[in-house]
Amino acid sequence: MALLTALGLMLGPLSAWAGPRELVLECDHLPPACNTPADGSPGFMIDIGQEALRRAGFSAQVRIVPWKRAMQDAEYHNDTLIVYFARTPEREASFRWIDITNQTTFAFMTKEQAPPVDTLAQAQMLGAIGIRAGSSVRSWLIEHGIAATMLQESTLETMARMLKAGRVPVFFGAPSTFVPLYTKLNGSRPVVGAPLYASDNWLASGLGFPAGDAARIGAAVRAMKADGSITAILAKYGQ
Repeated sequence: MALLTALGLMLGPLSAWAGPRELVLECDHLPPACNTPADGSPGFMIDIGQEALRRAGFSAQVRIVPWKRAMQDAEYHNDTLIVYFARTPEREASFRWIDITNQTTFAFMTKEQAPPVDTLAQAQMLGAIGIRAGSSVRSWLIEHGIAATMLQESTLETMARMLKAGRVPVFFGAPSTFVPLYTKLNGSRPVVGAPLYASDNWLASGLGFPAGDAARIGAAVRAMKADGSITAILAKYGQ
């Protein structure tokens, strides 16, 4: 008994010293939402995700990786979460949908001085639509009558260059991430059409992620929405 007591006294301080359990928080590189250290700030979605984990009693190891890798990591590792994740029919059964953090608005964008594209019908007349590879907008466009053969997919940076060069006539995505990148690469702003829809951004995990931990994190997200913390983070980034 004395040995067990001594062992407990030894392990107690070590456990306290170890700090909160670390979870992996992943997102694709989408400034200003999800940034790398070279971008100078975490990004508004990373800030939201880190604060939710902190309030739930965890720490976050942030990894910026392509969506395909992030989805695989979340599916096969029970300590991994994805932030800024859209809930689509194709993804529905593969993930635990913890809570909605905020929304992203989507619109068509054309190169500077080109006419705005405000409707799906106008975009169809142009013959091709650029989208970011792996984006949830692909499902939405096809669901709303756009043929998959019309879609040209690549990285956001490639799409910004292709639009500027006239290799695609129009791009469909989130102005919040595409406009800053296009402006940085090309020295001018694209023309943004009317917003067509808004998609919920989810904090999600694989199905094996502990349900109790997910509940704590979801409660933290809801508290952040209620007390204005998420609104404040978005405002800090000009969103």
